[in-house]
Amino acid sequence: MYSGPAMKPLLLESVKVETIWGSDNISKKRGYDKSYGSWWEISAHKKSANTIKNYDTDKNFYEFVMENEDDILGPGYTIHEMLRLGFLDTKDTLSIQVHPDDEYAMKNSDDFGKKESWYIIDAKPGANLVAGTTISDSELIRDGLEDGSVEKYLQRWEVSKGDFITIPMGMLHSLGRNILALEVGTNSDTTYRFYDYNRTDKNGKKRALQVKESFDVTDFSKEPEFIKAEEKTRRLIESKEYIIDEIYADENIELTLDKHFCVVSNISEDSTVIKWNNEDIELKSYDSMFVPYASKSINIKKGAHLLLSQPGKEL
Repeated sequence: MYSGPAMKPLLLESVKVETIWGSDNISKKRGYDKSYGSWWEISAHKKSANTIKNYDTDKNFYEFVMENEDDILGPGYTIHEMLRLGFLDTKDTLSIQVHPDDEYAMKNSDDFGKKESWYIIDAKPGANLVAGTTISDSELIRDGLEDGSVEKYLQRWEVSKGDFITIPMGMLHSLGRNILALEVGTNSDTTYRFYDYNRTDKNGKKRALQVKESFDVTDFSKEPEFIKAEEKTRRLIESKEYIIDEIYADENIELTLDKHFCVVSNISEDSTVIKWNNEDIELKSYDSMFVPYASKSINIKKGAHLLLSQPGKEL
């Protein structure tokens, strides 16, 4: 257990990304007039790092973590075990894409591999996403990609508010239109675009595909883990990469950080309060808080509806 001075939980400035598929649900909630598809709430990635709002520092979040991994992440935990969280807010479907594992990503993209999970904050009736394929024959899928019939091989899942799905490394996937999801994943920014519905960007150009890399890393036999919504406290996933719990706090909850950091995400429409070291910290609707290992403990107030994300690796 950490014995030094307690470190205050971090509030971070979102990294906003304009996309061709982005909607404006989060933009409107936060007072922006642009439609940003991606909002990286917690990102200590060397290519995309948050600004820290409640510390007097000129370092970005990646630099801040790298300066003292043991106290911030936990003894023995490194930037590899860091988690990356963000909102995906869609008015159109994302490209069909795939993420590599660590070995391929480090060799070819100077990055870590990516596993991710999506908690569906909201979805219009009939909304669906792609996760996996209906066949495992890579040559048939390659033929479908070449002749334009590949969409018939995509496995679609209808989703509703509160559903949860995990996308393993090496599986084709795509979030569909009219969905707001909170993504929790490993600390990677590497995506290989497999298929993009022949769309063009605002300049009339088709977006680049990474077909070779996609076939290199995709296992067409892989399937997602899909969990339907339930209004109760439950563990959504426990894996070597991360652990995610959905919490409906029917009483105050004391959370002790005796091994590593955690991330608290408010998935309610209402603000909630996290108490740390006798200080009340407001966590607004859809905001997240990074809680360093050196914070020692936090108290979650009764009535909160949260996602609690932690690294899965045991040291």
